Amino acid sequence: MAVFPASQVHALVHQLYEQKMKKGSHAELLDSVGASSFEDALAPLLSAWRAEPAIEPNALAFALEAALKARDAATSSVELVWTGPAGDAAATLNTTAVLFRIIRRSEKRLLLMSYSAFPIPGLVDELQAACDRGVSVRLVLESALDSGNRLTVDAAAPFARLRGRAAFYVWPHALRPSGAVMHAKCAVADGRTALVTSANLTERGVDSNFELGTYFEGSRVPAQIEGHIDDLTARGVFIAM
Repeated sequence: MAVFPASQVHALVHQLYEQKMKKGSHAELLDSVGASSFEDALAPLLSAWRAEPAIEPNALAFALEAALKARDAATSSVELVWTGPAGDAAATLNTTAVLFRIIRRSEKRLLLMSYSAFPIPGLVDELQAACDRGVSVRLVLESALDSGNRLTVDAAAPFARLRGRAAFYVWPHALRPSGAVMHAKCAVADGRTALVTSANLTERGVDSNFELGTYFEGSRVPAQIEGHIDDLTARGVFIAM
């Protein structure tokens, strides 16, 4: 299982549940996985399945799903992230450190979301460095107008230096239920790592206030967050600022 990307395992599981292939059909299995480069890795699976004719496709699919979940559990981590007074735990994660770690490790895509934002020392420099190495940086932020003037300053203001390099999005007031605000706060890189937090992108939020968040690495959560925002953007819920 370790040699198969999760997306291809899911594709194979889907095909098995739908029973769109003949049991043990080599070509159809490869097509369902979507990459002939995994032919050698599939050979033991195919041989074992042929040797057990009583195993139905849906049973094999269930076994593959279970193995994938076990692999995810073994390779993923979920940790609490704090802003505020230090506790007794020696390994407490700090919001600023985790936020900057996610930005620095980003390779292709970086998503930041925040209700309010004020300058954080070094943050724009880190985002510019990400842009320099070819990362697609996207910021989904609240605005004073769209918040119904709950904010007095647009959350995009501290990131003015990134205009033309990063993509800025807003949830338009006209598309919201009455009184709703864009209150999500998160950072997601490459669908692999994510910080979901109560902290806004402000110096107090990441350094001084009492805030709590969760850091995800290697689980499905980062990709799920990224995918949801992608879907909302494609549907016009978030529009470019």
